[in-house]
Amino acid sequence: MAARRIRGKRPERRFTVEGVRREQPDLRKLGKALLAVVLAEQKRTAEADTSSERSTG
Repeated sequence: MAARRIRGKRPERRFTVEGVRREQPDLRKLGKALLAVVLAEQKRTAEADTSSERSTG
């Protein structure tokens, strides 16, 4: 029977992924979403402030 050859360690494979932007993002929709997030954050902080004033006041 023939002796088997021992292979060396395989070299590390590196994959590269490239993104392609196919169309411009809808800036109006992104602006509305950002405004909604900011308003919700302000509302939440205002409610937290009033609740902490009620409990201490």
